[in-house]
Amino acid sequence: MRTLFCGFVVLSLLLMSGCGGGGSSTPPPVVLQSIVVTPAAQSLANPGTLQFTATGSYSDGTTKNLTSSATWSSSAPAATISVGGLATSASTGPTMIKASSGGITGSTTLTVLAPVLTSIVISPSIVSIAATTTTAFTATGNYADGSTKNITANVTWNSSNTAAATINNTVPQGIAKGLAAGTTTITATSGTITSNSATLTVTSATLVSIAVTPASMSIPLGVLQQFTATGTFFDGVNTTTQDITNTVTWTSSGNSIASITVSGLATGLNLGTVTVTATSGLISGNTSLTVNAANLLSLAVTPATQSIAQSTTQQFAAIGTFNDGSTSNLTGQVAWSSSTTAVATIGSGNGLAKGLTPGMSTITATLGPKSATAALTVTNATVSSITVTPSGRTIAPGSKLAMTATAQFSDTTTQVISSSATWASDNTSFATVNTVGTATGVAHGAGNVTANISASLGGKTGSAPLIVSGATLASLAVTPSNTVLTPASTQPYQAVGTYSDGTAQNISNVVTWSSSAPLAASISTAGLATGQSAGTATITATIGAISNTAGIVVASSALQSIAVTPAAMSIPAQVAFQFTAIATFADGSTQDLTNSVTWTSSHPAFATISNSIGNAGLALGVSPGTSTITAAFGGVVSLPAATLTVNTAALQTIVVTPSGANIAVGSSQQFTATGNFSNGTSFNLTSQVTWTSSDVSKVVINSSGLANTAAVGTVTITGALGSTSGMTTLTVH
Repeated sequence: MRTLFCGFVVLSLLLMSGCGGGGSSTPPPVVLQSIVVTPAAQSLANPGTLQFTATGSYSDGTTKNLTSSATWSSSAPAATISVGGLATSASTGPTMIKASSGGITGSTTLTVLAPVLTSIVISPSIVSIAATTTTAFTATGNYADGSTKNITANVTWNSSNTAAATINNTVPQGIAKGLAAGTTTITATSGTITSNSATLTVTSATLVSIAVTPASMSIPLGVLQQFTATGTFFDGVNTTTQDITNTVTWTSSGNSIASITVSGLATGLNLGTVTVTATSGLISGNTSLTVNAANLLSLAVTPATQSIAQSTTQQFAAIGTFNDGSTSNLTGQVAWSSSTTAVATIGSGNGLAKGLTPGMSTITATLGPKSATAALTVTNATVSSITVTPSGRTIAPGSKLAMTATAQFSDTTTQVISSSATWASDNTSFATVNTVGTATGVAHGAGNVTANISASLGGKTGSAPLIVSGATLASLAVTPSNTVLTPASTQPYQAVGTYSDGTAQNISNVVTWSSSAPLAASISTAGLATGQSAGTATITATIGAISNTAGIVVASSALQSIAVTPAAMSIPAQVAFQFTAIATFADGSTQDLTNSVTWTSSHPAFATISNSIGNAGLALGVSPGTSTITAAFGGVVSLPAATLTVNTAALQTIVVTPSGANIAVGSSQQFTATGNFSNGTSFNLTSQVTWTSSDVSKVVINSSGLANTAAVGTVTITGALGSTSGMTTLTVH
């Protein structure tokens, strides 16, 4: 009986424990909270492999090895990664290794290092040149993975007898120059690896003639043509020939038709024929070069229709479209004409038309067999009033400001008349103004002073006050700070002055521009640099005692082609992606020109691409569709173009890393935002999200995701794009 009773009590207790009345609640489900990928921040030799591990942390405090079940990915082609987390190197460079499971992603960085250099071979092994001439040596590196690479620019060159010949260790590297009759041994070294020896003999032969090739060339507008100078030498017994292209002086008989660099690279600028000459001492050789319009597909004149008042002017532009799809402003190269010169005249070489009497005239631009027209109407409207802008602007002494004069006419139309008006300053001690309305502040050593700048036309005058401050120039900034050119390509420079009152102004047209090496890169008074021959130069902007510089590198030979990588890419809308432009030159060398080319998107409605400094080549998806991305430099356009498809994938989550960082007060932490999309792709959105800190008195985070700490405590860091956001905590101790 006791046994039965006890059993009944136990059973009752068990039943009660399974019911709601007074029983314990169901524990919450265990969920995955984060994934840590190890080892962190590793490097890997190429070729090579590295095993990664994914460890998941759960809400109940437990961890689990997710290596075999996670989805692995590599953000860049530097490495591939298998299902089980085994990374295999593919090419040199950094990549992000990611492991994802259940919407949670962990990542780390992997850098694939270049393969180990095992030997260096230089060529040619035996060469003979005359004094004052040059020859090029090439260094080829052999690597542990069996690959070879041209490392001419990456080794240290040495000549054993510098009295006979020297060899360059600056751009262009590997160029030996004969100085006097004799023999020298040429070697190349990289680290502990030294090349084979090459023998260079400098003879006593003298130059007797120069042949310039190709002979009697004809090239289309804008096209480059490399000329070669071959010297014939005689040592009293034997006659030899040698390429002396880089040691002669090149000239063109008509620089407005075809310019030529110091390395013999000509550019067709206008229709006509010139004589190209190569000179060394008293010896010279020449050939003819004709520039034609064979590659010009069509011309267009803008504006196509225009109405102006008599006595005013209108600037027309001629835009040429070429066979490769590129366009160019040919305003200064076409021949301009007006069908009725009594109504309007036009400058034959500049496209500036002037209305004379009421009527209509057809404006024509002609270049070779192509022509285009625009309709110009000259009205009898008279000037009612003139407005000068900007009004009340402050400029520093020595800086310039372009003023604009806009006339209101009796027929209610308005027109910019800056080129037609008569400009004046009522106080030239403080500010002057030129014939097209550009005002210049005059140094005066006082506080702010005012001069009224006026424009007059047709008996009417308008004016605007211009304030010239007493600020002094404190510093100059020159951009771009570094760039790469090829012979005959150009790069405009800009100088921005910062003044003692904290203001900054573009003073590019005020400073004096100079180049430390005009034979490598020349620069115009307007700040336009032109690559002349392989080498390096420092571009300097100077005004008074203040100056600043920028570096420029001119590649060793003519640009042959540009490849945009990747060749095809698909991104969601509002996601940015970086394209790269790699140039290949005539000597087989390559150069990253991403920051120097002009980028174009064929359909900006689908995707745009930046040409701004710091963001060059950065494309942004705008709306679903496909656009072609091209890069142009020095007259060469990338072919084939890259394809960028903007897909319909939707942003689902944003993961902010690192998670739960803990740093000391006064230090900083870089955060990364990774967006996960509905099609399974992930993209780095760090530069696109809006970053916020929950307590800016403790932590401030900038637009690039860099958090700077100011006080102890814990804050929430959020990265948001549209309605989607991700967050993490940052503890400052």
